[in-house]
Amino acid sequence: MLKKNTIAEFSSPHAHKVRDQKAILSSMDLCTKCGICDAHCPVASVTGKFPGPKYTGPQAQRFRAIESLSELSPFLCSGCGICTSVCPNDVAITDIITVAKAVSFNEGTELKVGQRILNRPDLIGKLSGLLPSLSNFMLNNGLLRFLIEKATGIHRDAPLPKVHGPVFKRWFTNHTQPDGPRISYFIGCSIDNFDPDVGKAMVGVLNHLGYRVDVPTDLCCSLPMLSSGEWKPTRARAINLIDALHPSASNNTPVIFTSTSCSLTIRSKYSAYLDMTDTKSRTVANAVVDACEFLRERHMDDIRENAKELPLRVLYHGPCQLRGHHIGQPAVELLQLIPGLHLELSKADCCGVGGTYGYDKDKYDIATSIGTALIDQIKEFNPDFVICDSETCRWSIEAKSSVPSIHPVQLLMQSLGRQ
Repeated sequence: MLKKNTIAEFSSPHAHKVRDQKAILSSMDLCTKCGICDAHCPVASVTGKFPGPKYTGPQAQRFRAIESLSELSPFLCSGCGICTSVCPNDVAITDIITVAKAVSFNEGTELKVGQRILNRPDLIGKLSGLLPSLSNFMLNNGLLRFLIEKATGIHRDAPLPKVHGPVFKRWFTNHTQPDGPRISYFIGCSIDNFDPDVGKAMVGVLNHLGYRVDVPTDLCCSLPMLSSGEWKPTRARAINLIDALHPSASNNTPVIFTSTSCSLTIRSKYSAYLDMTDTKSRTVANAVVDACEFLRERHMDDIRENAKELPLRVLYHGPCQLRGHHIGQPAVELLQLIPGLHLELSKADCCGVGGTYGYDKDKYDIATSIGTALIDQIKEFNPDFVICDSETCRWSIEAKSSVPSIHPVQLLMQSLGRQ
């Protein structure tokens, strides 16, 4: 159970670099054209349409700084961030490309109807959650998906999640918790609308460790808007989210995240794209802690002492966004504490879906090709579960492999006897 120390004593040992848009763009001068980013780019490896991150990022940015360019290549980037993570000179390659998308969008490039829809998962979840059974039936109807593809450009086979409605909120309202140190958990727009079991598992694990969990907001982090360049409406949404999380963050306690994309957005993308480097924004950003990072840094001994045997075969795939946190793979270290678990690590760099990238009918085949290595490994290993920290990755992996894909805390909850 919980050790005798207060929640306020926790602080992540990993520093998070703060770079605003000016710093992002000026990092292009650090590029030596070594080509490492191109060699590791999953998109460039499967299609000749994309000239690679070196050209699309720092090389083209030198020309963008002089004059406006009409470009397609930035929109072929999946935003996975691998290029930035392997760059030996700390060039913010992915962010430079994303800025180029936003500039192009502001200069008249039209965003597809489907992308505008996908950019608002909170609205999709709330509307479809009014009648979940009907929504799931309609979204799994082949004819309707064909018509949706024609009307919006969202591929008919894109991996849509199951709609649940406000299941988590109803459960949490009636859930009995210990009277221990309070800790905040950010559910975002995914947990209540699409992934209630992840939320229940996270609360269950934290309760097992003696914490009393608060859920301050279900606002969306708006990463799809940021990634596609639709920045104008994003700022107000981002400010609202910072305001909602600030009371939890201001007392020097962590805010736990089970979504690596949401946590990375608040940690670094608000500053990089929206220049949100004010004190309130940085206070919240510094309070953001990945769930598995928190458990690794604080509760390894608790989990080791209480984990029960799980004789399962599982494959762990670390999502691309995890690299941006610079925390390694904390989920792997936690899963290794579970007795009887046969754990295999993914050999693939990317599952391919890239958030909403793989939903676009014009990019679906690229995304599928990128994910082939992972799907082949899953079929060969034949696991009971695929473990992944990112919701969109899990939805894609499960749809393409037919193997259930769950968050690491769901497996921890089972091992700790909380299910």
